[in-house]
Amino acid sequence: MKLKSISAILISTGLSFLYSYLLSNFLQKETSVWWHSLVFFIVLSIGLNLLYFIKTDEKTYTGILLSSGIIKFLLSLVLLSVYLFTLKGGFFTFFLHFIGHYVLFTVFEIRYLLQLIKTQSK
Repeated sequence: MKLKSISAILISTGLSFLYSYLLSNFLQKETSVWWHSLVFFIVLSIGLNLLYFIKTDEKTYTGILLSSGIIKFLLSLVLLSVYLFTLKGGFFTFFLHFIGHYVLFTVFEIRYLLQLIKTQSK
């Protein structure tokens, strides 16, 4: 199950990098800080996966899933707020990169958690 966790992070990282590359080169939505959101989601995903490994009880999965989603959303809002006030003129392009990374990491995190819940219920 640890391999699936690592593969979920690696796949979402690769797809996020590809998304940002395509966004920067083909749509000319380039920002120099797009990689900040990628690093943010990599660190957050590693932290959440460690939490999922520690709390492997079936009864706590629902609470962990809900709380991790809320924490991820709130931390994302904080990061976007910081960049809104610090980036002058480049926030929209950063926002496009950030939302793409958010969606990709969330999709692969939910996919991994569904597999984890299936194996725990068996």
